[in-house]
Amino acid sequence: MTRGVLPVIFCLAVLLGVCISIFASEPTERLLAIRTFGLGFCSFGIALPLGVLIAWVCMGRGLVSTLVLLGTVASLFIPMFIHVSAWDAAFGKLGWLTSVQGQILVPLIPGWWAASWIHGIAASSQVAIIFLVGLSFGGRVFEEQALLDTSSLRVFWTVTIVRLWPLGVLAFLWVVVGCSREIAVTDLYQIGTLAEQIYLGYSLSGNSAGGAGFDGGIGGVSYGLTLSLMAVLVALSTVLFFAVTKTEYEAGGFQAVRTERSGPAKNLAGIGLIVITFLIPIGNVVLRACFYVRPVNGVPTQGYSVAQCFSAIRRACFDYQDEFIWSSIIAFASASMILFLATWISAMGRRFGWAQVLFALSLAATFALPGPLLGTAIASVTSSVDGRWLVWLFNYTVFAPVLANFIFCWPLGALVVWFVFRKIPEDALESARVEGAGGITRYLSLGLKANWLPLVGCWMITFACCFGELSASQIVRPAGMDTVPRKMLGDLHAGVNELTAGITIVTVLVIVGISATGWWVVNLSHKLSERKYS
Repeated sequence: MTRGVLPVIFCLAVLLGVCISIFASEPTERLLAIRTFGLGFCSFGIALPLGVLIAWVCMGRGLVSTLVLLGTVASLFIPMFIHVSAWDAAFGKLGWLTSVQGQILVPLIPGWWAASWIHGIAASSQVAIIFLVGLSFGGRVFEEQALLDTSSLRVFWTVTIVRLWPLGVLAFLWVVVGCSREIAVTDLYQIGTLAEQIYLGYSLSGNSAGGAGFDGGIGGVSYGLTLSLMAVLVALSTVLFFAVTKTEYEAGGFQAVRTERSGPAKNLAGIGLIVITFLIPIGNVVLRACFYVRPVNGVPTQGYSVAQCFSAIRRACFDYQDEFIWSSIIAFASASMILFLATWISAMGRRFGWAQVLFALSLAATFALPGPLLGTAIASVTSSVDGRWLVWLFNYTVFAPVLANFIFCWPLGALVVWFVFRKIPEDALESARVEGAGGITRYLSLGLKANWLPLVGCWMITFACCFGELSASQIVRPAGMDTVPRKMLGDLHAGVNELTAGITIVTVLVIVGISATGWWVVNLSHKLSERKYS
């Protein structure tokens, strides 16, 4: 247990060092850091209880628990601008709650608390998955042994809390960094976090990459704060790959936690979670899409109609047609690149320990980068290149947004591929090695050819993630090339109207449909492989 806690102690030490460096920095940078961590802390205060409750409900067996689990997995791939649209449709400038209160263009909830609520709701599914994965690593055996000697209350405080508090630290860092790298919420509600400041610095420079250079800082932010956040992510990666996996090895491997049938309390909590996290956001958007104003006897009259909702969806499909095409092209190329590189690193990691270290470092580095910082770096490089072909490549093709999309979405896509590839039986690799098959042969036959079905599912999940990427790629888009996330963010500044609500519904159906299909394909392939090797 002590060895498993050491990475977390290191993580807390790094976090303390970051806090000390923040308060020793310049006043402007200190205020920016306080906003960033403050938003993350407030969001974590919402995400932690919801995430723990979701994980507790998902551990049961039954219809309600299954629905909560499926909804939680699906919400992992919902981009942040969709969460913004779903909740701003209720309490934003044009929200239905705002209209009920008789307000016009005055948001019902202040920007800071609205941003904290949206980030917290979006992060609750991620926190739930972190606790579910931690609970699935077999540690329940320690509690069952302790229950033979003492009461359940004492076991909870002496065993359960000790076993789960590293997951709480991991969830806290995950939420804080998630708030520091996204701009969809902070740009709409004007919250000056790290990512928002970098993006504003780029925008106020006239959208010129040269104006967003790296001389002394980025958008008025020095390198100190950025490097501090990256150090936190190195600690986060340490917790993820050593503390959690160490628990797996000590406890005897991965075990399913959905063993007990859900009782009345768990079903009631699950129904409440379904209403809060799924039905209300969806209902906000659908209700806004059904809204209309028509003259009746010369007087503008408000009303709601299902036909108006379908009309808004149809208009959105036509108005966003080009954006859907460009987003699909960028996501297709980015997902394919992530799949190829992740499968290669995963294959190397089965034999060489340095590949696992390289993989962990790549996750830490890419997940630590705020999206605008990544986009600004690529834009700065592209503005300084010489040569006709390079200028054509960066300014007239999708290469720059694909590169930004690939780096920004690498952590999620690579993790999915990594865990799927780790399912290949070790004895199959040893047999191929004994028969004289080389590394490339084993990679092609046992890696790609034998696992093409789960890899297709991984590609679909990664495609859904890349389709909704906003923070990094929007800065490096060539002229005349627009994406669904970028256009939606621009439209959201004016409030969620019928057209914005319609495109939100369409985007949710596309992303959830593709990611759910990919998840089903991965599960199907896993069941087929279990039958094959059983």
